[in-house]
Order: sequence, then structure tokens, then C-alpha cells
Amino acid sequence: MSYARRIGSLEKRSSFRDSAERRLFWTSAAQNTRHLAVSVQIFGFVAWLISRASANPHATFNEPVTLIAIGGMLTAMGLTYASRGSVMDAVGRFACAVFTALAFHTNVTGTQTPAFWVLPMGVAINVGMAPVFTGYYNYLASALAVWLIISYGEASVLIRAQDANWILLFVLSGVALGLLLNLLFVQERKKTFVVQQELARLAFRDALTEIHTRRSFMLSIDECRVRSVSGESYLLLIDVDDFKKINDTSGHEVGDQVLVAVAHAIERCASPHVCGRLGGEEFGVIFEGGQQDACALARQIRSSVATLRTSGHAVTVSIGISRLAEGISVQATFRLADRGLYDAKRQGKNRSVLVDHEDSAIDFRSRGLTI
Repeated sequence: MSYARRIGSLEKRSSFRDSAERRLFWTSAAQNTRHLAVSVQIFGFVAWLISRASANPHATFNEPVTLIAIGGMLTAMGLTYASRGSVMDAVGRFACAVFTALAFHTNVTGTQTPAFWVLPMGVAINVGMAPVFTGYYNYLASALAVWLIISYGEASVLIRAQDANWILLFVLSGVALGLLLNLLFVQERKKTFVVQQELARLAFRDALTEIHTRRSFMLSIDECRVRSVSGESYLLLIDVDDFKKINDTSGHEVGDQVLVAVAHAIERCASPHVCGRLGGEEFGVIFEGGQQDACALARQIRSSVATLRTSGHAVTVSIGISRLAEGISVQATFRLADRGLYDAKRQGKNRSVLVDHEDSAIDFRSRGLTI
């Protein structure tokens, strides 16, 4: 499948793979639209201030309710801006819609023809907040609350009007239009999220083995060096022994099966430490811990791989180990681990060699520790 067709098929996917992906989407959507939501809320607040400032000088307004509305809008804006989870974010957006409606309601009741302003203000708030909400139900609940508040005290006048059916149709059309816009925005965000997830997977997960790519592995090393300033961490370079021979005698399909089996064995042994495919038949593990534990992990990986049988082939790996020390560059650490890997191959394969930063090498054989 071509890249363009793959992306097209992803955009058509209407459901999430699992509940974890769904939760991640709602959290991501809330975070990505947080500044948009706050901007729309500020716009609504400024619009209300302008409408109040330009009101009839002789109009009277309910000052206590106005103060409550102002406090509620400011608090809701702060809550939306500070939110880091989808629940708090939804509460902040709902509260701001409610208090904005309450603020405009105080303007409506201060006019000589309040019933006249209910419909345009209700529709304006409903449609204006449609892009802000990340979920259909949250938006629908907010829309209903806005209409209840904005029409409070004037509903009976509207119901008794000669064109009451048209008024009801106007209200329902406003809600439906806002809901449709919200649905379109949510669907577009979902498409973007799905495509971004796939692009991230392609960039950071190896297509064959499903473990980290070299790029992702190198980023993890940088993060590990930041975390392990006061602790120990080690780089394990792992290479499949005689892989070219397997490829040449049994073909690339069997070679791919060997790589997948080795990758899964490394992942099982190394978990929860980061492991990745660095290229071809070479893998890596970032071990956060002491030297003895790192060497024990290397022995465990070699023992696990040695039990594999793929299309009749016995598989072994050689491992070079080097410490991720402060003051030593990642490139230098890789060179040391690569030297250990070379020594392991030269000394008979299926073994682990630790190279320290004083250029000495220690051989860890499967039967025990020898120096």
C-alpha cells in the first residue's frame, strides 16, 4: 500500500483501536485546543464588556448577578488554561459557557425588549463555542444550559408569541448547527490524531520488529543521560552471529524471522529498559543500573536467544557493553561498546565483553566471570 493510500485509509478509520487510544485522544484534544478555547473565552468576555459599555445609559442591570457572572467567567478561563486533564478541561469549558450566557442574560434583561435579544444571543453563543468543545456530549450539555440561562424569564413570552413554531424551529436549528460544527471539528481532530499516531509509530517503531528505531533509541539515550547523572547506566550493543550466512543459505524471509525472534527475546529480557533495532542485525539496550546487573542482563539475553530455533537455524548473539558515563560523549560510548562487540566476535562469538573507559576489556563468558 502506498504512503498516500495508507494515510487515506487511516483518515477513514472512525473508531479507536482500544480504550487507551480513546483516552489518549481526548487528553490530546484537550491539550491541543486549550489555547483556542481560552482565546474564544476571552473573545466572549470582551464582547460582553463591549456590549455592556455600549448599552443604553438609562438601562438597569442586576449588579450581583453581573459580578457572579464576571467571577465565573474569569475562574472558568483560568481553569481551562491551567487544566492538564480532559475532565478538568471539560469542566472549565462548560463553566465558561454557562457564565458567559449568564453575563449576556443580564444584558438582555436590562433592555426594553429582552425577548427580542434571546434568539440572536443564544445562537451566537452556541455557534461560537462549537469549535471549543472536544466532545459531542459536553457541547450538547453546554448548548442546552446556554439556552436555558439566556431565555430564563423570557421563555413564556416566546412561547405565547404568534410565531412560536418558528421561534422553536430557530432554537432547534441553532442547536443542530452548533452540534454539526462541533461534530465536524471533532472528526477532523480525530483524523489528525490517528495520522499523527501512525507517523509517530513509523518514526519511532521499527516496521519489522516493532521495537524502537535507531532514532528513537538515540533520543532515549539522551533522556537516560539526563536521568542518570547520579546513577549508573550501560549501553549494550547486540549483534546476531553469522546472520549473513543465514540470509545467504535460507533467504531474506528466514532472516527476517530470525530478526523478529531475536528482537522479541531481547525485549522480554530487557523490559522495562529501552531496546531498539539500530540497523540490520544490530540491536541495542539502554540499561539503567549497576555493572553486575548489566552483565547479568547480557548473559540472560544470550541464553534466551540461544534457545531459539528458526527454520532449523540455531541463533546466538554477541554483546558489547560500555558505561554511559558523565563527560563521555554518546559517540565515544558507542565506539567502546562496538569494540567490545568486536572482541566478543573475535574470541568465538556468543559472549559478552565489557569495555571500560580506561580502554581495558573484561570478558563475561556464559560459564562465569573471567578477566
